[in-house]
Amino acid sequence: MSNRSAGSAFPTHTAEALLPVPAHLQGVQGSQRALSLANALGVSTDHEAAVVWLNTRAKNAHTRKAYLQELRRFMAFMLYLRGKPVSSASVGDLEAFRVWLAAPYLPEEGWPAGFMPFKLDRAAADGQGPGLCGLSIGSRRRADTTIRSFFRFLHEGGYLAINPCMKLGKLTGEEISQDELEKRQLSPELYARQRRLEAIALDNQDQDKAFPIALWRWLRGFLDAAENTWQIPDLPRRAGEPPTPDPAKSWPLERRARLRCILLFSYAAASRRAELAETTMNAIVPSGQRWVWKVIGKGRTATDGPDRVTLDAQALDALVRYRLARGLPGHPSPDEGQTPLIAKLTPKRVRRDRALKTGEGVTAGYLNSELQRFFSYAASFAEGHNPEWAIILRQAASHWLRHTRGSHFALGNVSLAMTAEHLRHKDPRTTSKYYVHLDDEARGRAIDSISRLLDED
Repeated sequence: MSNRSAGSAFPTHTAEALLPVPAHLQGVQGSQRALSLANALGVSTDHEAAVVWLNTRAKNAHTRKAYLQELRRFMAFMLYLRGKPVSSASVGDLEAFRVWLAAPYLPEEGWPAGFMPFKLDRAAADGQGPGLCGLSIGSRRRADTTIRSFFRFLHEGGYLAINPCMKLGKLTGEEISQDELEKRQLSPELYARQRRLEAIALDNQDQDKAFPIALWRWLRGFLDAAENTWQIPDLPRRAGEPPTPDPAKSWPLERRARLRCILLFSYAAASRRAELAETTMNAIVPSGQRWVWKVIGKGRTATDGPDRVTLDAQALDALVRYRLARGLPGHPSPDEGQTPLIAKLTPKRVRRDRALKTGEGVTAGYLNSELQRFFSYAASFAEGHNPEWAIILRQAASHWLRHTRGSHFALGNVSLAMTAEHLRHKDPRTTSKYYVHLDDEARGRAIDSISRLLDED
């Protein structure tokens, strides 16, 4: 699909380009198309309809990025695997799409160059190149919800005469084709059992993505420990790998202070890394005797206004130390709207006419990499205290800090409502996963009461 086919009235950014569409698959004559008189979207091709949907339903940058990812994947499936325009999608196509997300494959030819909708599974290589990793059930549900929203929009806008998603059943997570079952040499019953076992393993894994209180207490103390020389290599050492013969250079003061700020601020604010990467200093303001972080994050827009997240003393202290290391005053001010919270390291030579004595903001990916470097480095020291800590640290990533904050709120018996507000969850059910152990304990007390009743003489 060329940008010209979309028309100047339907702009997309260069990075948002969808996929090239053959002329006969533009959807002008899609089998599900409605009469032009009913078309309130004012578009004539599937590409134009997709752009209108994005502009209408995905105004938040993070939401738009997520929707684009799912839309590209669905378009690729329809165009290059089913050979149909998007506006000709049937219930059978949508069911096949669900199966494809779980067990993906690509055609031998005709696939758009440079587009890879799945991660590569190098461990499953069959000698002819790596295989493709199917999506997790959570990712498949997000994809399903996004595509349902897309078709509902096209139908309600009069672009499509019918919405094929209305005839779809609920996504079970066990969708699979007969061909795939034969390939895996599984019966439907054995496949269903395998999925149940995988679900339990995945649930166990999700609960482990947080630092236990003892480990978190040690990790905070390790920042100032005498054994911490800050000689951190650029590439994290994997488990089982021997240390490099030449030690890495010790990090400079500013980089140390930045890491401390990333670590403690991310934990205290339960921040998402994309939120932290785009935050500027004027978003941190005093409120009475405390300081709060104003953030417009996932699921919110500028019109909604910012959420307010109260910072603890350790996060504020780390911020002050980091600002001083950057040559800035100790506390943020309202006129620092162009000063990134987390910045690239200050250049050695600063021009006199340059008002900002700091670098540009870092990316969300860099934030994660910097934390992983520190976690991997700390793991070798943690191993002497508790071997399990080292395993946890080598697996950890930036989002673990957010999960850790939620888990610690639950352990501290903070109310579910307050935890949901602090983590900025739109649905409290998302927060409830941190309180599973409290529910287990309540059920345990009920079981104990019955046991005592039965043991009475």
